[in-house]
Amino acid sequence: MLDCLVPKVLLVMIDGVSADSFRRHLGRMPNLARLARGGVTVERLASLVPGISLPGRASILTGRSAAEIGVYGNKVWDGVGFSYATPDDVRVPTLARRALDAGLDVASVGFGMVRPEDATVFRRPWWVDDFVQRGRDAEPTPSQGAWLRVANHVDATGRLAEAAAAVGYPADFPARFPDRLVYGLTGDMHVANWAGLLGGSERAPDLLLTELLMTDSVQHRFGFESEAALWSLGYADNLVGVILRRLGARAEEYTFVVLSDHGHFTVDRVIRPEVVLPGHVTDCEGGHLHVVVEDDADAAAVAERLAPFGAVPYDNSYLPPDHRRRVRAFLAPDGVGFEPGPADAPVTAPNNVSSHGLRPGHPGDDRFLLVSGPGVAPRRIPRAEAGRVAPTVARLLGLAGEDYPQRALPL
Repeated sequence: MLDCLVPKVLLVMIDGVSADSFRRHLGRMPNLARLARGGVTVERLASLVPGISLPGRASILTGRSAAEIGVYGNKVWDGVGFSYATPDDVRVPTLARRALDAGLDVASVGFGMVRPEDATVFRRPWWVDDFVQRGRDAEPTPSQGAWLRVANHVDATGRLAEAAAAVGYPADFPARFPDRLVYGLTGDMHVANWAGLLGGSERAPDLLLTELLMTDSVQHRFGFESEAALWSLGYADNLVGVILRRLGARAEEYTFVVLSDHGHFTVDRVIRPEVVLPGHVTDCEGGHLHVVVEDDADAAAVAERLAPFGAVPYDNSYLPPDHRRRVRAFLAPDGVGFEPGPADAPVTAPNNVSSHGLRPGHPGDDRFLLVSGPGVAPRRIPRAEAGRVAPTVARLLGLAGEDYPQRALPL
């Protein structure tokens, strides 16, 4: 049992690490293995439906369904097309906001889907550049206000820069360079160092949110449980070790919540909506496809055109009610995904040879969760639902009075 509520929580989200990868390859992750041995491990944490990055982050922050959150894909329908979901699309209060309103000191260091105004100390995710269109793009489009606000935010407290300067560490991301893989690894490295340095500073935040992204990118590019993917697990674990070392003695004050946003699994081939559904506005979310339709008859016609490729309609009640009439959902068969872009055939080899957003209930989209810290006794929980993360963190922070649809995990 948890003897007392621990006032400090450090949440680390590691992108795209499936429950099976975590279990099978924990030997490559000594820092996470040590935390797991000393705390509670959820062996299979269900993903939100769909199991996609931005909805996964939003679920961690809110404990709600995609229908309530308003974020049901990396892109959401804006009435004309699909545009990247932003922190402003989150329709319910986040852990960061609730903790801040309760008078807690909140830091978001590189964590996605947090509004800058909802944290005392805020540093943008390195990948926000991907969501902000710039004038040098071939076809510039207007940038979304929320992501511009995130990208341009300056930490008025100066606390992160001060903590970095104290040990001679860079206080900002480097200028963007062309190799995204190396830039992303560099971005994750900086985020880990900053999170540890800020958490180890004299004014250690009560809630510190941070994330490591490149495990997801490496799997997309090189494959599920490829040698490169397994290397990325070790790299992420090393960065967890960086956080722990930078925390120093402060590590004893924190309860660590470490988890992924979704799983991953092999994709053998992909369906190309531009070929199968010419003239329709679509959005590919791994194994999910969102299609804008005129009415039920149009939706039936879309289903008929997708059927020869094994794709089937899926109940779109996971969408917000105000999107359900026009946006319909379809699922690819196991081992098949949807990918955008021009193609010569309706089904091709994939660009992303591993993906997520799989059929709901597919074991490949299960992820891991561990909670380790003062007063948390070691135990294993075979399975838990996505909505139990936020109430668990809220309880650890002493925000147990907040209303969540699901209960906190037993710690």
